[in-house]
Amino acid sequence: MSESLSEPLNFFFPPWQGAARLELYEGAKLLYSLLSDRCPFTKISTPQTYSLAAAANIFGYSQIHAQLLQAVQVIQTLQPERIFTLGGDCGVEIAPVSWLNQQYGEALTVIWLDAHGDLNTPTSSPSGHFHGMPLRLLLGDGDPDLAQLAFSTLRAEQVFLVGAREFDRPESRFIQQQQISTFSAVAMNDRQPDELLSALHQAGGDKLYIHLDLDVIEPNEFPHVACPTRGGIQIDALAELVAQLHRHFDVVGCSLLEFLPSGSHALATSDALRLLKQVNLPLLTGL
Repeated sequence: MSESLSEPLNFFFPPWQGAARLELYEGAKLLYSLLSDRCPFTKISTPQTYSLAAAANIFGYSQIHAQLLQAVQVIQTLQPERIFTLGGDCGVEIAPVSWLNQQYGEALTVIWLDAHGDLNTPTSSPSGHFHGMPLRLLLGDGDPDLAQLAFSTLRAEQVFLVGAREFDRPESRFIQQQQISTFSAVAMNDRQPDELLSALHQAGGDKLYIHLDLDVIEPNEFPHVACPTRGGIQIDALAELVAQLHRHFDVVGCSLLEFLPSGSHALATSDALRLLKQVNLPLLTGL
């Protein structure tokens, strides 16, 4: 599938408050140090003060709202056709995904590569951490003031959960009620992406957004994440899947999220660079 020739917006948006893990900010900065000499980034300022007051049943609410507003304003000014987001926690997705959905409408499909569904609401979340809520908000259900900042709302049939394996009970009910498509890590590891590709083609859209939370990967192969969860996608299988998606669809957006260095920062960064070279994310060039 041929891609637009327009340059993507490379977005460095490293909030950590949605997970209450300052280490996610440090991880995003390490990746930025690897990538910023290869491609220019537009940066969103991120406060580092560890004081997270709860409001509307969300920890760090004021910081999350302020950063999301800034991201929305930047995107609205630049009017990008494609976006690569290097981020902290998964809450960053509200601005880029809703913008691209506004631009492409029914032509856009979202692949949510994540160990978790991110489908809680402020009232259903057991933790009050926003990084467990962004996909639900993108689907139109969440805090109304944050939802107002989204450019558009996804439909359930646009979303494909791939590799998710840990759901809270309200999330499982929501997936069943909305009939959201799910594809297991086991199927990806068995090199059986045909069912997923067929479902994507049947959905009818030729534009693709790839959300990549690194915890979708089997933690024995890549442990540097905020929420390691056994039973993930193996790196070789992830690389093959991403290559297939890139081959069959026009990838107009993708993200790289929730890198939390464990042990030596130098070793973790080296592991991340090897991963990125192997997986070869669309829109991320020059590695």
